[in-house]
Amino acid sequence: MFLPRRRALFRRGILRHLILRTLAKGPMHGYEVIRSLSEEFGGFYRPSAGSVYPLLRALEGEGYMVVEEEGDKKIYSITSKGREFLKKNEEKVKDLIEKGRSFLQEKRGLNREIRNLTSLIIAHYRDLTPEKDKKIFQILKEARRKITDIVFEEDAS
Repeated sequence: MFLPRRRALFRRGILRHLILRTLAKGPMHGYEVIRSLSEEFGGFYRPSAGSVYPLLRALEGEGYMVVEEEGDKKIYSITSKGREFLKKNEEKVKDLIEKGRSFLQEKRGLNREIRNLTSLIIAHYRDLTPEKDKKIFQILKEARRKITDIVFEEDAS
């Protein structure tokens, strides 16, 4: 998924709060944490496994959560220390989450079209003939130029 300014959407450290808030709902596997966060933001924000799993380990190391082995999977649960940390930062987290949701809501249509276009191209990528590949390339190149003009045009206000 492509989100403009995605890194700016949630300030540094907010993902740890989101993870703890998610685990406050109940114990989960790492993938369930990712899926829950994606669902919470309507699919417009989905943290990567590469950002979630290191944070899960760090949160465990800080005593904010515990891990139990269930076969070959790990189940993560928030601790009382984690709940205290979450409660202490509750207002800050609510404000940041609301700002993120507001941003995503404003960009909903644009994000959907970007995802749809990307999905269409990826789904048919292998089947593109050299001629179709060339046509799509030209369309995307022209679209990028036009979008660049729009992005950098001066506001009349």
